[in-house]
Amino acid sequence: MAHLDYVPFYLANRGNCTFVEKVRNIEEAGAGLAIIIDNKPEDINKIVMSDDGSGAGLRIPSMLISYEDGQKLIDFMKESDQKTKDQISVIVEFKMTRPDNRVEYDIWYSSNNDLVLDFLQDF
Repeated sequence: MAHLDYVPFYLANRGNCTFVEKVRNIEEAGAGLAIIIDNKPEDINKIVMSDDGSGAGLRIPSMLISYEDGQKLIDFMKESDQKTKDQISVIVEFKMTRPDNRVEYDIWYSSNNDLVLDFLQDF
């Protein structure tokens, strides 16, 4: 059975800063989940919310949603009264499939980080 945590979430437009900077600002504002809304209609499955090299300290989950889905959420928030907004609950599942029952992983690193290069060599 899944464990449910109730944390405040924050909707933010994608904008011009990096994803890491955006999520860091949301985390510092006190949110427990960052939902980034893409800034134009496009296939978000082709977008990687990559680390700009400064994301090691982030502690909240984040996700990118499509422009279309984001507009639905924004419209809902604009049209709803405060009582309705106070009752909003968002359920988010970060599901990682393992079709062959093996754990798969990616290691992302900066080539100018000696500690990471040492780790990879030892790994």
